[in-house]
Order: sequence, then structure tokens, then C-alpha cells
Amino acid sequence: MQGRTMLDLGRRNELIVLDAVRHAPEGTSQSEVVSTSGLSRQAVSLITRRLREQGLVETDGTLAGGRGKPRTVLRIVPGARLAAGVHLDPSQIAVVLVDLLGRPVVHRSLPAPTDDPSGDIDRIAAALAEMQDGLEQEGWRTSHGETPREAMLGIGVASPGGIDVREGVVVNPPWLPGWWGVPLVALLEGATGLPVVLDKDTNAALTAETWSTGQQPGETVLYVFAGAGIGSAVSVGGRVHHGAGALAGEIGHLPTGLDGPMCGCGRRACLSRFTDLSALLAAAEQGATSPAEARGAVVPDAAGGQAAPGGAEGSAAALAALTRAAAAGDARLQGLLDSYGAALAEALRTLVGVHDPHRIVLGGPHWDALAPHVMPVIERRLRRDAPSERVVLESSRLGDDVGALGAAALFLQSELSPAGR
Repeated sequence: MQGRTMLDLGRRNELIVLDAVRHAPEGTSQSEVVSTSGLSRQAVSLITRRLREQGLVETDGTLAGGRGKPRTVLRIVPGARLAAGVHLDPSQIAVVLVDLLGRPVVHRSLPAPTDDPSGDIDRIAAALAEMQDGLEQEGWRTSHGETPREAMLGIGVASPGGIDVREGVVVNPPWLPGWWGVPLVALLEGATGLPVVLDKDTNAALTAETWSTGQQPGETVLYVFAGAGIGSAVSVGGRVHHGAGALAGEIGHLPTGLDGPMCGCGRRACLSRFTDLSALLAAAEQGATSPAEARGAVVPDAAGGQAAPGGAEGSAAALAALTRAAAAGDARLQGLLDSYGAALAEALRTLVGVHDPHRIVLGGPHWDALAPHVMPVIERRLRRDAPSERVVLESSRLGDDVGALGAAALFLQSELSPAGR
């Protein structure tokens, strides 16, 4: 595999112009780019010409209206480059190739991570090679005739925390004890020959949302990620907040104020007691009326270090069965989901007070199954403090693959956005 580092697009002004064109899906013009970027007309003209020569931007008709001659429409060329995204989830390893707009081109699901990270990384590298070979055999080319390998920019990896973003090390991820202390970036770069970036899955999911839908200057977005556990991320103007050690957003031990047992961290009724998938599924199996009452459900401690839950594999199928039964009228199971929603809503009330977001997005690998049952509860409780005119509450539009899509968006942002520089 050969990576394209885009050194000829490394200057910030070029990234600003490319970003302005990408955020105008209906097309834009050089005059509008000048207005939004603050760059001179001459600079925008020269940069646009270089971007067109490299096949990243194309012209598409003209815009009429106003004084002067019609303006030439500029659009991003989505298939000009590819990036890969890898999501390490306790139930699977998701791998995806995306275009410049973060849209999936091809997707692959691999078996769950094991206690052999080196073997898992070899599996990821092999899957990426097979995906590129498959696209090439289908005749995939860029407008300049480049093959999938030639168009590949690099790889983004999303992992549960904790991680060391700067060193590229997976430190102590909950549910993945075999991956503690793994230098993932160095190993995957060695296996693929491509540059790799690493971040938390919550930050990746938020990056996918802002890359695909855009974010207004100064807008604060709070993302809550529902996976094996629960996490959050916050971005302002497209920049994700990492904190001192990339541990921002670890909300599993946020007290909910609800009735519930003592948590291993020493607090009562922590959010994770209600929202960790193992607790929810164990409660359903045991006949409990609240996830917090489940016996034997594994909930990570404050440092994130516990063994993976025994029910990680097949958890999506078990959750689907639970939600189907609740929808069919099982009052106890709907009560479990109500408890999930109530706990998450109380956590959100606290987070809204801390972050004062313009927009809250809820998503993750299991959110599509949960949303119809828990969103009404969240809406009712959250709106006590945050009326709809103050904060927008919405579900992610990216579906269950948001972790892998977000991982790819991490690399795209690091390479092609001024926010990543």
C-alpha cells in the first residue's frame, strides 16, 4: 500500500479553501470562498487552480444572479481520495473505506478483538488490502485514473478510552483487556505502510457528525455515544476537546441522582449502572426492573479497566430481541428501557449545565435500536431545564457504523481540514 501525505496541500490557506468548498454541498463560487475564508481573491484563485489540477475540486456550471458575470460553481470531488476507518468495538472490528465527504464506499465487519492484538492488526491490514483489491477489480478509479491504493490517504482508528493520542498507544480500554498498552499506530503503520491516527470512539463519532453535516463557527456540539459503555465528546467550531490526557467525556461514573446501588467507584447510581449494555441485557435476563439491579453485570471502574463482558458477542442480537419484546407490549422490558432513558436524561441535564451546548447528538453502535424507546423519556426530562429553543436534541444520522465512519473522518480532518492543524 502507498500513502498520499498531501504535502502539497499542507499549507493552511489551501486547507481553508478546500474546507470552504467541502462545506457547500450545493456548490459555491470563488467570490463566496473569498467572503467566508478571509483570503484575498488572488490567493483563492491560485489555490482553486491547484486544487482543480489535483482533481480535488471541479467546476460544475455557473451561478447567475446579482451584478456582474455568472459565477463558476465549485464542488468537491468526493472520489478524488479515499481514507480508511477502523473501530475497535468489543463485539466486532468494523472497517470502512470512505470518500472525501466521509461517505462509505465499502464496509467490512471482522470478528471481535482478541487477546492477540498483533494478530488482530494483521487481520485489519489484510481486510484493507482485500477491500482495495475488490474496488480495483470493480473498475474503481479517480477522475485522474488513480487506483484505490494510489488514492488512499491513510487510516483512522477509533478505540474505547483510555488511549494516548500523542504516542498512538491503546492504554487501558474497558472491555478489551488484551489491548492494554498496545502501540497500535506504530503496528498498523508497519502492517499497511499508511499513516495512522488514533482517537477515542466518542471523539471519532463526533468528528463524523461534524465532517458530514458541518458545524457553525462557535457552535458547541455535545455527542453521547451508546456502545458497550457510555461516553461523550464535545466540540466547539469543529475542534474536539480532548483534555489534558484525552480522557474528557468519560461519563460512565457520573451520578444520576436516581435510586440505585453503590458503584465500585464509591458513588451511588452511576450512569454506567443503567446504560452499560451488559447491565441492561443482564437485567432483562434476570427479570430485574432496572439495569442497575442486574447481578453479575460487568461495569468498568473509574480507570476503565475490567474484563470484557461475557455477552459482548451477540449483544446486538440480544438488544434487538429486548426492544422487539418491549415494542410488543412487555411492560417490564419497556421499564428497563425507561430506566436507561431516565438515567441518560439526568446525566444530560448535568452535561448541559456544564457545556451549554447548542446541539446534542445521540448515537453509537446500539443507538438505532434504543432510540425509539428512550428518546421520549429523555425529551421529557431534559426539557425541564433545556427548552427546545435553547438546545437541539437529535439522533445521529450515521447509523450503527458511526464508529468506523468517525475513525475515517479523524484522518480526513487531520489531513484535509484547518481544524486538524
